[in-house]
Amino acid sequence: MLADLYNVRSSGKSVTGECMDRYIEVFQRNAGPEANNGESLLLPTWGLVEWRKLLAMTTPCPIKASEVVIQRGVADRSLYFVAAGSFEVGVTYVDGISITPLAKISAGSVIGEQSFFDSQPRSANVWAVSDGELLCLTMEKFRKLSDAQPRLTRDLLFALGGILSLRLRNTTMRVRR
Repeated sequence: MLADLYNVRSSGKSVTGECMDRYIEVFQRNAGPEANNGESLLLPTWGLVEWRKLLAMTTPCPIKASEVVIQRGVADRSLYFVAAGSFEVGVTYVDGISITPLAKISAGSVIGEQSFFDSQPRSANVWAVSDGELLCLTMEKFRKLSDAQPRLTRDLLFALGGILSLRLRNTTMRVRR
């Protein structure tokens, strides 16, 4: 299953046409302050043009329920935009069997942001709770985007930083309890 995700990601088939419009609608709907729970990619000033430029650099990855999409310890800097479905982030206990869910991620958000920023192996497992679709942005494609669209990339990085900050704060709150 995980190998299939990496194969799709490396296939290079970018988002186009009607699919792109559907994805843009998902992210725009979740981008407004009234709909934002802090987990959504908050880019309220972006219009269709900006979203198209970003999503054109991604590769769609259809996901089935219970599929592991990110595996702890794997070296991969790809960032995934959640276009559809619901995902859980968790860690495996020392026994290798028990899994503790840490967070739920839904459409309009991202996964993989920590390794995207720090180049370290994945720190947790992520699996699909329902069928869904991820849009994969590899580091190579991100670099091309940043060269061609520095303002757009700056906006994206600040939005990702906001999500990362919220997730760190939530983790800190759980540790304090």
